[in-house]
Amino acid sequence: MQFEALASLPSAEADMGSGFGTMGGVGDTGRDDGGSRNWRPRPRDARSDSVRALPLQRGQSRDLARTSPIAGGAINTNVDRVVGTGLALSAQPNRAILGWSAEETAEWRAKTHAEFSLFADSPECDFEGELNFYEKQELTLRSTLESGDCFNILPDGIASATQPYRLRIQTLEADRCGNPRNGSDTDTMSAGVLFGPNNGPSQYFFYDRHPGSLIFRGDRYAGQWYERIGRSGRRRVLHHYRKRRPGQSRGIPYLAPIVGCIKQLSRYTEAEIAAAVISAYFTVFIKSDAGNASAPIFQGDPGPGEGGPGPAGAGFEMGPGSIVDLAKGEEAQFANPLRPNPNFDKFVLAVCRQIGMALGLPYELLLKQFNASYSASKAALLDAWIYFRGVRVWLARSFCQPIYETWMAEAVATGRIVAPGFFTDPLMRWAYTRAIWPGDSMGSINPKDEVAAYSAAVDARLMSRERAEWELFGTDWNETFDQKQAEEERLRANDMLPVPKAGAAAAPKADAPKAPDSNPPDEEDGAIPA
Repeated sequence: MQFEALASLPSAEADMGSGFGTMGGVGDTGRDDGGSRNWRPRPRDARSDSVRALPLQRGQSRDLARTSPIAGGAINTNVDRVVGTGLALSAQPNRAILGWSAEETAEWRAKTHAEFSLFADSPECDFEGELNFYEKQELTLRSTLESGDCFNILPDGIASATQPYRLRIQTLEADRCGNPRNGSDTDTMSAGVLFGPNNGPSQYFFYDRHPGSLIFRGDRYAGQWYERIGRSGRRRVLHHYRKRRPGQSRGIPYLAPIVGCIKQLSRYTEAEIAAAVISAYFTVFIKSDAGNASAPIFQGDPGPGEGGPGPAGAGFEMGPGSIVDLAKGEEAQFANPLRPNPNFDKFVLAVCRQIGMALGLPYELLLKQFNASYSASKAALLDAWIYFRGVRVWLARSFCQPIYETWMAEAVATGRIVAPGFFTDPLMRWAYTRAIWPGDSMGSINPKDEVAAYSAAVDARLMSRERAEWELFGTDWNETFDQKQAEEERLRANDMLPVPKAGAAAAPKADAPKAPDSNPPDEEDGAIPA
C-alpha cells in the first residue's frame, strides 16, 4: 500500500532531503544550493508555527507602527480606506420571506435605522463610554492589524434615559487573552482559547489586566473564562482575526512578514540622514607656519585661547562652517562625503515595492506618490480597492453584523422593533437581520467620466441608484432622497431648473392627470398591469 511505502522512508529529523527529494525535487534543491543548505523548516501545524512567536511579533509590529513612517503609513492607509468615517447600516430585510410590500419594507427600514442610530451614534454603546459604534470599527481594525487579532466582549450594561439599550461593546487587546497563569498549551487549549468537541473555540480566558503593564501589583495573569456563546444563544465574545490556515487559533500581525525588512530600511534611512547631517558639518583645517597662530572661528565658537580648539593635543568638535588650527607639519585633507546619496531614492523605492506586495498595497499608495500616467494610477487604485473591499467585507462580517444581530434581538425583545416570529422561526430571524455595510467611496481621478459611466449603468437597469451613490460619494440614496426632492420642487417652483445643453434631449413634461377609469384592471401582489 501507499502508506506502507511512506512508512519506510527515513525520518524527517534524520534527513528531510533524502526522504522527500523524490516527491517534487525539493530535497535535491536543498542539497545543491549552498544558500539554502541550512534552510530546512519543519512542516508543523498552524498553532506550533504561529503561537510561540506571537508575543515578539506583536511588540515589533506595534513599535514599527509608532516609529516607522512606512509601517505607520501602511496601517493608517488600511484604516482610512477600509473604515474611513465608518461602515453604515443599510438594512435589507428579505421581502419574499417576510411577505412585505415595498411600502412596508421602507417603513420598517426607516424605523430600524433610527433605532440603531440611537444605539450606535452614542458613546454609551462603549463599555468605557468613550467611542461610538463607528469609532469602535476603527479601533478594532487598527488593533487587529497591529497585534494580529482583537476581541470584543458584549456585556450587558445599565439602560439610561438617553440610551435605552443595555448592549455594550468592550474592546480588548490581543495580549489580554492567554492561558491561565500563563501556562503551556494543551490539546484542547492554545493561547487562551479553549476548544470544544468539534475543535472550534468555545471559551476564552481573559486576564483582568494587561500582562505587560508596568504599574501593576498582584498576579498579572489572574483572569477568568468567558463563553463565546451564552446559554441562550446570545454572542458573548467576538474574536477578530483573519484565518489563514486550518487549525489556526490566533491571528498574525499584518506587518509580520516584513518586520525585519522595514526595520532595516528604517536603520538605513536614519544612517543616511545622519551622514547627510555630518557632511553639512564639514570642517576646514588650516595649517600655519608657527603652528599656534589664531584662526578665525565661525558660528560664534570661542578661539584657541578661550576654551576652544587650540594647539595639537587639544580637543575640538566638528561644526557647521568651522575652521580649526593645525600643528606645524600637519596638512589639511578635504574629503568628498558624497552625501546626499544619489542612489538613496532608487534603493528605497525598490524595497518599498516588495513591501507593498507583501502588504497588498501598490507602492504608489504606500508612498502616497502618483507620478505615473492616469491609466497606471487608476490601475493602482483599482488593485488596492480589491484588497480594501475584501478587508471591509471581513470587518462587516466579523464586527458589524454580529453586533447588529445582537442589538436586534434586544430591540425586538424590548418591543422597540416589531418583528413577529423573530424568536420562534430561525428563517424569519435571518430575514429580519439581513443588512449590508457600505462605507466611504473609493474616490475618483476623473469624476466626470465615472459619473457618466454610473449614470449609464443606472439607466440600463444594471445598477441601483442606491449602490451607485454609495460607490460614487459614500452616501445613502434613501437618506438623501427627501433633500433631493425638496431641492427639485423649490427649483421648479422658482423656474430655476438647469437649462439643457445644446443638442441634449429635452426633459419629458409631466402629463396632465387623467380621469380615473371606472373599470380598472385587476392588480395582484403589487404587479404592474399588462
